Formats: sequence, structure tokens, C-alpha cells
Amino acid sequence: MPTIRAPGLSQEQLQRVCRDLAWSELASFSSLRAVLGPRLASANLHWDADAIDLDSLHRVHLATAAATWCGAFATGFSDLFLAKRCSDDWAQVMQRSRAASGAAPSVTFSTSGSTGTRKHIRHQEDFLRQEAADWAVLLANTRRVVNCVATHHIYGFIWGVLLPQALGVPVLDAELSNLLPAQSGDLWVATPDQWQWLGRGSRTWPAHVVGVSSTAPMPGPVHETLLTQGLARLIQVYGSTETSGLAWRDQPNHAYCLAAGRQRAGDGIQLQTGAGQWAAAPVQDELSWVDAQHFHLLGRADQSVQVGGHNVSPQWVVEQLKLHPAVCEASVRLDTQGEPARLKAFVVLHPAAADAQAQVLQHAQSALPWYAAPSRITFGPELPRNAMGKLCDWPDA
Repeated sequence: MPTIRAPGLSQEQLQRVCRDLAWSELASFSSLRAVLGPRLASANLHWDADAIDLDSLHRVHLATAAATWCGAFATGFSDLFLAKRCSDDWAQVMQRSRAASGAAPSVTFSTSGSTGTRKHIRHQEDFLRQEAADWAVLLANTRRVVNCVATHHIYGFIWGVLLPQALGVPVLDAELSNLLPAQSGDLWVATPDQWQWLGRGSRTWPAHVVGVSSTAPMPGPVHETLLTQGLARLIQVYGSTETSGLAWRDQPNHAYCLAAGRQRAGDGIQLQTGAGQWAAAPVQDELSWVDAQHFHLLGRADQSVQVGGHNVSPQWVVEQLKLHPAVCEASVRLDTQGEPARLKAFVVLHPAAADAQAQVLQHAQSALPWYAAPSRITFGPELPRNAMGKLCDWPDA
């Protein structure tokens, strides 16, 4: 594997990352969700101003996320994040911390914690740049990247930050609520839920516009609709925060093809980490191999489900619901009746708390991330079970 040595992250790139990182962490506070505004409402996100008023614990949480992302704890710059009040100032601290490191640059991506304990996954930046360079070969005709995903997550960082740099093309961040017109030669970066929204109505795409989707399975009908509307190609990338991109396909229901620098190893996948060096990728799905390069996905090995581009453990949601003192038992499932799919819950209250339904509903909305909060909660005297005594689905209320 050749060594990629590209210019480091620019101030403008770090400003975009810091804006998205700060917005995401602020949005995790239920008290701020209603006043935060859209992710791209301001290029330089300020807090401790106007309606975004943080207490000391909020500030520590926010500063810890920024210091973790850029590895500032190792360089002694972590305390500076606590004193800053806007994302552009964060970017300056990150630039100084990275320059002082003296080691090969790396970045840390954090999982949401909705599949268990929140994990911090550190990746060498050169490894991610190599992946971006490999995708650049596949997408050499791209003239502009339109990025709809957050750049502090691995998908947005590779495709919305490193790939445009590798291609030498401009990148524009976009939101579904305020989209710019597509242009011939565009590469649009979005999640399956965003593509589902983009595929609605009578939208048409200019010639030679390519899309890429990741973070969750892409529904086949949505893929087909987008191609019918004129999208030249839609690339589905399979990977995770732990592995980065592993494989891709551009037709629904086709087998995935291993990406460059990946190889089959038994029933799993290995990543090329250097010249002649390979490491096992922590694949989280069951794979059915067609040959040495192609496989089908059989589903999550850990029973997690995909909601809004996030992996969510239904059992973890059950545990969070049961933290409320009125909840005796709970069952959580993926509700596929809605669009897009969300979670639903069945809750059994303690006999002495039969009138606590409103409190439990409020607890679910405030204690859980938006994508893990059940969209519907049904209350009953006992959990639904089938004739064998196993937990089963329940009819809509």
C-alpha cells in the first residue's frame, strides 16, 4: 500500500469539523434541542450566548468531545477547549494541538453509545487519506462534492473532507431544508434516510450526478427511484466507525465488492495497514461470501437495528426505559410501518404507578437520543408473548 502524504487539515476543514462536532454534542442535551437551530445555521457556532446557555457540566462535556476528537489530551491542549465559546476558536486550538503532537496525525470518532458503552475509535489520518485516495480513483470525474452529513463522523470526514481534498474539487455542506441545485459532475454524500427524502416527489437530476450512501442499509426501492429520477449512479458503502469503508456496490441486491486495501480472511475481512501488513476488521455483520471479493450481508451479529443512520440496540433502549422508577418491564422493536423506520416500545408499569404514562413518555424523549427514542409507546399489564412464551410483536394501538 503506497503511503499517502497530503497537506494536513486546513483551518477551513477544521472549522467545518468543529461546527458539526459542537452542534452534535449540543443537540445531545434535551434542554437545548428546541433552541439550537439547524446544523448549518451558522458557519461559526457560538454557545453561552442568546438561548444556548451552558452550565459547567455542559461545558466540560463539550470540551471533552473536542479534545478527544483531535487527541489534545496527549499534547496538553485539552484545557483550552473549556475556555472557548465558539467552533472557530476550537479549530484554532485543534490546529495548535496537532502541530505540537510531533507524531503522525490521527483523529478519534465516537460512537453514540446506543449499542452499549460509548466507544472512542482512533484512526491514523494517513490510513483514512489512503482510503479517500482509493475512492478518488473510482470517482475521478467528480467536479464538486455536495455533503449532507456531519464531518466529525467517519463517513462525513472521509467523503466530505478528505475525498474533496484528494480530488482537488470544491465541497459544499448542505441541509435537506435548504438544498442548492445539483450540477452535472456532482457527487452527493448522504445517508439512506436523506436519500429517501431526496427521492420523493418529481425531483430530477442533471446528467452525470453520482450519489454515495452509508451508515445504514439502502432500501432497494429508494435506490431504484433515484436512478429513475436521473441519478447516474448510487454507490452504497459498507463499513463502520471501527473499520471505515470495507466494500461497496452500485446496484440494489447485488453482492458487495471489497474496497481497495481489503481482503477476505476466512469468513471475515482484513484491512491493509502497511506494506505487507494486514489486520482483522471488527465486522459487526454476518457475511455470506460469493467468492474472494464479493459477499452478501445477512444481518447484524449483535442484534442491533438501524435507525436514522445509527446502530441502536433495542435491549439498550429497554434498559434506559427501565431506569424510570415507574417502569416494571419493557420490550422494544423496530417499527417498520412508519417512514422512515423508528423504534416502538411496549411498557408494563408497576401497579402503584398506573398513572405515570405521561412521565414515562417524557422520560423516553429526554433520556434517549432522538433516533433511539421510541416513536410510539404502548402500555399494558404484561409484555406480549406468543404461545411458546417468547416475546413477540404487538398490534398497533
